[in-house]
Amino acid sequence: MKIKEVRAMPLAEVKNQVRELKAELGKERAVAAGGTKPENPGKIRGVKKNIARLLTVINEKHRAGEIEVIKEEPKKKEAKPEEKKPAKEKKKAGKKPAKKIAKKSRERSKAKKVGKKKAKKGPGKKAEAKKKGKAKKALKKVKKKKSAKREVKKA
Repeated sequence: MKIKEVRAMPLAEVKNQVRELKAELGKERAVAAGGTKPENPGKIRGVKKNIARLLTVINEKHRAGEIEVIKEEPKKKEAKPEEKKPAKEKKKAGKKPAKKIAKKSRERSKAKKVGKKKAKKGPGKKAEAKKKGKAKKALKKVKKKKSAKREVKKA
């Protein structure tokens, strides 16, 4: 669709064409969103450009004073008269004894502390340092034993 063709069209036809193209764009987007491969992958882009051309012509005519653009109001849905349902009786929320509230708060704080302990990954820095130190000591002992065995063999 060329812009010259659009300018030659009467306003009613242009508006009708916009509606049709918007419906077509919705269908194409639904096909694309569905995951199926569209027949013409560039069609969405072309439809959007055609809609823009039509709206541009409408806007030009409005600015030139040839037409008055009145925005269409969306159709309002009629409100259905609802049947009144009998109100459910609400249970009265009595105050809980202070002991139960305190117990629950203690449980929550314990759960938080336990959660924090589980969040730590592996031993802390001090524990790692101790392990390294123990490993070094163990290596020294092994070396001493091996050197002692060699000396015994030599003798």
